[in-house]
Amino acid sequence: MSGQGFAGSMRLARRVHAAGVAPVIAALALVGACSSGPPTHFYTLSDTAPEATPPVGVGWVRIVNLTIPGEIDRPELVRRVGPNQLSIAGLDRWAAPLDETIRRALSDDIARRVPAPVPGQQYSVSVEIREFYGDSNCNVSLRASWTVKPSHPESARSPNAPPVNPLPVNEEIHVPSSGSCPATLAATMSVALGQLSDRIIAGVARMPASEPPTRPSSAATPAAAR
Repeated sequence: MSGQGFAGSMRLARRVHAAGVAPVIAALALVGACSSGPPTHFYTLSDTAPEATPPVGVGWVRIVNLTIPGEIDRPELVRRVGPNQLSIAGLDRWAAPLDETIRRALSDDIARRVPAPVPGQQYSVSVEIREFYGDSNCNVSLRASWTVKPSHPESARSPNAPPVNPLPVNEEIHVPSSGSCPATLAATMSVALGQLSDRIIAGVARMPASEPPTRPSSAATPAAAR
């Protein structure tokens, strides 16, 4: 091969090599640009201290059911910015499903307010969250209803027994923002759940204590056997 032919072959090889490398370089640049974008922040809810001294003589209170509206049942933080408009934060997310997070926070709040439940008294509480938003400034509004029914560890009562309060107790709570938004939204929502726990415990404390089920006397046992 002549020197001129060899030089032409080398130029062709360099062009082919450049054509193959260019897409790889472009892809790496795109990945680098994506990785340098704003980070995603993850939030959770926590228990808070009671606003007043909790009542004494309260039994074991447990959250057995909790529902939330569909518009906030999503990974992203949701705020209401208008009467009919919501803002969904793409980079601010809950670390776990919101219904599970709310239920855990309420359970922790209740345990903090009733650290030593009265033995033999159990109360099952169902909560329906109807609205739970921060606004554009992260002031939080919570509208919820709850029902409670007493139960006893040894009771054979049907789990579908009607609640003691036939009508749910409706609650409406408003908590002002505690700082910059949206960084403090989860903390403000936690305060609202703490206030809801205060009201649930106060309501349970006003209920009459449930009695253990009556057992048949030993004298009636032979007759039953016959």
